[in-house]
Amino acid sequence: MSLIELGWLLAGRLQARWQRLHAVHAGQSTVEYALVGALVIIAAAGALTLLGGQLNSVFTHISTTLGGSH
Repeated sequence: MSLIELGWLLAGRLQARWQRLHAVHAGQSTVEYALVGALVIIAAAGALTLLGGQLNSVFTHISTTLGGSH
């Protein structure tokens, strides 16, 4: 086997390993994005639950103010 053939064989093996490694990390990052998204949704739901009454009164005030300007 010549040195060039050995080099191509080694390059092919390294590329195959790199692709497998990249596929594993791509799957991990997808899971991480899903977890972050779920945490954002949970935090938003919690904030809306805690501030729901205050937000309702603010929107009611805005609605009555805009309704009276016709």
